[in-house]
Amino acid sequence: MKFELTHPKIWNKIAERKLRMQERIKIYEKLGGAYRLGENKGEQVFNKMTELLKYKINEAEGEDHEVSMGQNTLDNIIKNAQELKQKLGNSEKNVPAWIQDHISVASNNIEQANTNYHEY
Repeated sequence: MKFELTHPKIWNKIAERKLRMQERIKIYEKLGGAYRLGENKGEQVFNKMTELLKYKINEAEGEDHEVSMGQNTLDNIIKNAQELKQKLGNSEKNVPAWIQDHISVASNNIEQANTNYHEY
C-alpha cells in the first residue's frame, strides 16, 4: 500500500520551519494539502490526517470503511453548511451567483443521494 502527499512541495516548504508535526499538518491541510493512500485505480484521497487515521483504524478492526467515510463526509458537509449559513445570514451584500450555484448543486446532489439510497 502506497502513501504519498498530494502536494509535496508545500509540505517541504512547511518542513523547513522548525514546527511540531501537529502544526505542520494543520498548516499543510489549510493550504489544501491532502494524503493519497493506495495503489493505481484503488487510491483514496483524504483531506485530513484524522480521516486517514480513522480509515486505517476501521480497516484494522474489520469495519466497513465506506460507511465510516460516508458518515465523516456528511459531518463535514453539515459543518460547512452551517458555517456558510451563518456567513450568509450576517451579510448585507448580495450573494455572488457562483456561490448560489454551488449551494444549488450541493443541495441537488444530497437530495438525489437521499432519495435514491436503498439499504441493501
